[in-house]
Amino acid sequence: MPGAPRWLRHSLRIAQVERTRSRRLLGRSSVLRALVAVVVVSLAVGSGVGAYAFGTAVRRGQTILPLDTMQIAVTMGCLALLVGFVQRTSRLGERVDTDHLLTTVHAHEVVLGVILAVAARTATRLSLTAVSIAIGFAVGAGAPASAVSILVAVAGLFALTALLGVGLSFAVQLVTTRSPRFRRYKNALIVIGFFLVLGGWTAIDLDQLTMGFLRRWLTSLPTAWFVDLGLLGLPAVQTEGIRSLGALALVVGGLPGMTVVTTVLATRVWETEPVSSAVLHRSRSLVGDGLAERLFAGHVSRPVLTVARKRWLQERRVPRALMMVGYIFVFALLVGIPVLAVGGVRLAPLLVAFVLAAESGLAFGLTPVATEYSSLPMTLTASTGDQFVRGTLLAGVAIGTPVTGLATFGLGVLGPPGVIEAVLLGVTGAVLSVCAITVAAAIGMGVSSRNLVAVPVPLTSSTMYGEIGGAGFIRMGKLLGLVALVCTPALVGYLSVVFDPVSTMLGVPTVAVRVGALAVTIGLAGGVSAVGYRRAVRLYDDYTLA
Repeated sequence: MPGAPRWLRHSLRIAQVERTRSRRLLGRSSVLRALVAVVVVSLAVGSGVGAYAFGTAVRRGQTILPLDTMQIAVTMGCLALLVGFVQRTSRLGERVDTDHLLTTVHAHEVVLGVILAVAARTATRLSLTAVSIAIGFAVGAGAPASAVSILVAVAGLFALTALLGVGLSFAVQLVTTRSPRFRRYKNALIVIGFFLVLGGWTAIDLDQLTMGFLRRWLTSLPTAWFVDLGLLGLPAVQTEGIRSLGALALVVGGLPGMTVVTTVLATRVWETEPVSSAVLHRSRSLVGDGLAERLFAGHVSRPVLTVARKRWLQERRVPRALMMVGYIFVFALLVGIPVLAVGGVRLAPLLVAFVLAAESGLAFGLTPVATEYSSLPMTLTASTGDQFVRGTLLAGVAIGTPVTGLATFGLGVLGPPGVIEAVLLGVTGAVLSVCAITVAAAIGMGVSSRNLVAVPVPLTSSTMYGEIGGAGFIRMGKLLGLVALVCTPALVGYLSVVFDPVSTMLGVPTVAVRVGALAVTIGLAGGVSAVGYRRAVRLYDDYTLA
């Protein structure tokens, strides 16, 4: 661009160099690039045809625009793009040679170059589809002006999302540079984003079964304003002009303001000396005057408390188990929502109890040998099976059981059940949590130390021991299956096709049938917990390292 300002030429050159470097690192062949191009063009053509048909249906009055659904989809799409931009900025930041660049160009030129490099590939692939959709919808709806408004809305929202992603990435880098605790993580925001996306979609699906409060909240977010801006050129649709003006104000005022903030954050990252690695590995005593000591001293023995405190310290430093519970969220998304759709909202407290109980077992009970691997000979010598298993249970029960019980009780109070029934639901959730942790400990103690190898913890710079292959997923499946089996009486008893005919046959209120189902689950959970505890203690006492 010969006529462009000097600072813009510098930024474009930085973006071009980083894009070329990224393409060379990926080592993509010409055949793969051609295939990607064919997919992009095919997607654009198909989207344009679909948009034309939809616009024609809107013009003829055969359908109406689902504004709330479009607004929620735009919000969730922006969140997914935001996570991707943060991750891409982090990877690119490791390659950019700022020590040399900042001696020749200004910081804001480097920041703009990073933004362009991060957004270029996504913009290239999405722009053709966006133009095709805008033109197809405008032609079908008979409103040429809507093509312009749609493209303005898409471009503005994309630019804001890309800039926010780069700014958040630099903010995370600044925190990890200055904080010993956060420096252990490469991309902590990716973990948060993963759970936000899963939790968001789950909450939206759940909300469709209830009062729609979440949908109303999501449609009021600033990202939803851009739907009104995009449909501003469509006379047949009544959009809110104030929301369209708000979207334009965000673009006009937000882009330069966020650029300044991002430049400041990036400059601080490049000028800040990272914290010394010696600070990251400070040793901590497992006995002392901490919160656990004040709460549990005098109630549990010192060996039991030491095992629990060590487990809490491990999770606080590297929450590997917390990352693993993403599998449970996926399970809830794929299985729990269809179950709710069939069984009704009344099942929601029990499904939440199952999910949180399984998470507690997965987080604190399923990997006792792997978490103790580095000191396993000393642990086996210094503590008995009863002490070790009780410490493992204490670590999980102290955190998972109150959360599970309170969440189940809260949903019971807010939902159809009465207060008495909600209290029993809370007790059921708490007992399920204890059962899941105990069963997980029994399953986890069956792992041979010979099958453990050093594996990197995803999204962190740490390495821990774990099983390779599918053995870990098999143990996870066993845990989920056993906890689901314990939950079955309560789930069946809460189906209207069950408690209505049973109450009629026995001549008792329907609440009595549901309470009886909960009592069966509580009794079953107690019996399974006792068996799992004895098995875990026996496996620990018989454990050999040969």
